[in-house]
Amino acid sequence: MSTIDRVIPVVLPMVAALVLLVACQAVPQPPPGAVESRPADPADLHLPEGRSYRVAREESELRIVLFPAGPLARFGHPHVIGGAVIDGTVVLAEDPGDSGLRLEVDVPALQVDLPEWRVAEGFDAELAQSDIDDTRRNMLSEQVLDARAHPVVVIESIGLRGPVWQPDMDVRITLRGVARELTVPVALDVTPERLSATGRLVIRQSDFGIEPFSVAGGRLQVADELLIRFRIRAEADTP
Repeated sequence: MSTIDRVIPVVLPMVAALVLLVACQAVPQPPPGAVESRPADPADLHLPEGRSYRVAREESELRIVLFPAGPLARFGHPHVIGGAVIDGTVVLAEDPGDSGLRLEVDVPALQVDLPEWRVAEGFDAELAQSDIDDTRRNMLSEQVLDARAHPVVVIESIGLRGPVWQPDMDVRITLRGVARELTVPVALDVTPERLSATGRLVIRQSDFGIEPFSVAGGRLQVADELLIRFRIRAEADTP
């Protein structure tokens, strides 16, 4: 019996087991319940009169979770993008339902796949630096966020309803030059000196005219749905 004949019976079961293991790995999926967005009213929005809070950028944070999709999704990686990238103003009106905000997200400042973010989402802590660099380059590209032409994402409130500690906020998001309206549940904690707002939502890239990034003829791609988590800390403006 040749060496090849002796090796094949040993190697083939190992290869088959490896293929089966890869095929059975759970692929992270976007959470269900993507927010339904609608075309935005183009009218200018103005902040109301009231108690004004200025966003504390270094204490605020945005995280965006991207998931692999497509027939080859098991060969892709989830990614976590974000950072201390939020600036803006929140105004609490005498009638809480009339309150408003205007926030700006600094797109070029977004970071990618910090190990502690990945661990918090239940993913492997480390990725190859080349994967991180490719993800950042694709994210900022003309085909996705188009950071050169649209370096800021603008978020403006349209209306507020529900209890002040957990209202539903109707907002207009202008991303990559496309404006859409949607409703975001927010948990609020307010004192005369400080304001804290936290929440999460799932949106679709395609709602904002973005075709999810893909390779291998579309067999491996980024899922259309994105999970967004946010934490906003703001301090009262001094007179």
